[in-house]
Amino acid sequence: MKHFVLMRLQPGVFDEEAERDYRETFEALRKALPEEILDVSVRRNVVDRPQNMTVMIEMSLKDQTSLQKYLSHPLHVGIGQRYNPFVEAIASFDCE
Repeated sequence: MKHFVLMRLQPGVFDEEAERDYRETFEALRKALPEEILDVSVRRNVVDRPQNMTVMIEMSLKDQTSLQKYLSHPLHVGIGQRYNPFVEAIASFDCE
């Protein structure tokens, strides 16, 4: 299954350090759950428009059970605690 998350963070929050943090955290998640997370990418938006999101996370997961394992993993919870206070908008999309 595919799992997409799009977030708009407050201006200036998703700098190079934050982008590195996201990439390293999601790569660590992939390594921590290799049977569950088949692939992951973190992408930064490159066009500045009011409706655009700041960052997109795209994951390939084994199945819906894998999604629940990923969502409750301490690395995922931790990155949420670091950045959720700065999220202005968020959307997720899951599909087979």
